[in-house]
Amino acid sequence: MPKSNIVFTVEYAVSESTPLDYLLIARELSRSPSKKPIKYLAMGSNIPKLKLEMRNTFGHRTGRQWTFTAAPKTSDLHDILARIIQRYVNPRSGSSIENGEDTNAFALNAAESMSDVEFVESVGGVDLSHGTEFQRKVWLYLISDCPGTERRSYQDLSMKLFGDIGHTRAIGNACASNRIALLVPCHRVVRRGLTTYKNDTDGYRWDRWRKEKLLYWELGGGSTTLAARKLAV
Repeated sequence: MPKSNIVFTVEYAVSESTPLDYLLIARELSRSPSKKPIKYLAMGSNIPKLKLEMRNTFGHRTGRQWTFTAAPKTSDLHDILARIIQRYVNPRSGSSIENGEDTNAFALNAAESMSDVEFVESVGGVDLSHGTEFQRKVWLYLISDCPGTERRSYQDLSMKLFGDIGHTRAIGNACASNRIALLVPCHRVVRRGLTTYKNDTDGYRWDRWRKEKLLYWELGGGSTTLAARKLAV
């Protein structure tokens, strides 16, 4: 059968409204039943637009035909999405962050005992096959070596991954091309020299205010702790 006639199926689920609006998660079903990594995770304020962007994103891959199906209520994809929201999105109601105190809400989350790598593996992994070798190297580094208590600058990533700062712009483009929000934590990459999350005016694929919120939660609600002040070296 010609490759162009093969239809690949994408299963997706959409969250209820969260502090970051709606989340849409998707994975490919046209592979081994034992391995269904997350292929797409986006955030937005408009569900129909999120679905359209998902279709357009997959449609850009030439030589493939895609069909999209909403995950049934029995699908574990809903549980996976709920776990992601619990870990990355929802500060606990009445937490010290909401009261303006200097405490990291993530420390209250039991899932935080897992590293990012462990958590990603626990939800089935992520499919980064759409990226170039350069992009995959950046994304894998963010998953394995950029925890929520720290940040990285584009220059830092260039030095760590390639030994010079000549790849800074390309790293920025790799972050902008990331189609798996949160699990590939490109929101933790900021401009060099920042002292607080509010100083970061760089763009973010899912809107800058969401990046600011994520950093606010992860860095302790604007605390002046060392983790919130420094760029990792």
